[in-house]
Amino acid sequence: MAEPAARRIALLGGESSGKTTLAQALAAALGTVWVPEYGRQRWEELRETLSIDELVVVARTQIEWEDSHAAQAAAQGCRWIVCDTTPLTTLQYALHDHGSAPELLHAMARRAYDLTLLCEPDFDFVQDGCRRDDGFRRAQHAWTLQQLAAHGVQPLRVHGSVVARVAAVRQALAASERLSATASAPD
Repeated sequence: MAEPAARRIALLGGESSGKTTLAQALAAALGTVWVPEYGRQRWEELRETLSIDELVVVARTQIEWEDSHAAQAAAQGCRWIVCDTTPLTTLQYALHDHGSAPELLHAMARRAYDLTLLCEPDFDFVQDGCRRDDGFRRAQHAWTLQQLAAHGVQPLRVHGSVVARVAAVRQALAASERLSATASAPD
């Protein structure tokens, strides 16, 4: 019988909120893999605003990457994978850049994760040639909070240094595992 796929940790937040840095550090701390952001890769290939059709492909590819990484990680004995983004971010770009999005993209954006992290924009904005600006970063953050609340998702809001963010996630995972062990213990 095949091992169940590893559980997924999702990282969300505005541009330049430390998602990729945290994804890599968290994967190293947990001894697992991280799933890069396909949308960023695709944007760097094209260097233009992605069309609605392209954004649907981005979200679909992100999900495929997550699923394949989760299966590979589980086969290697890893319990978690770290996802640098989710289709919710892709939906945000579609709505911002095009004013609408197809239902398929809305449906993919509702994908559930085992733990959702929201990276606070609590350090100076870093322009890397791909990002917009700090105002857009703050708008993304506010929109993401609103969408998570609308979908009943309570994110773990991480802030401060990478070390502090990793420590907060490890503490949350340990607490979750203690709750699971207590819930499954015989009476």
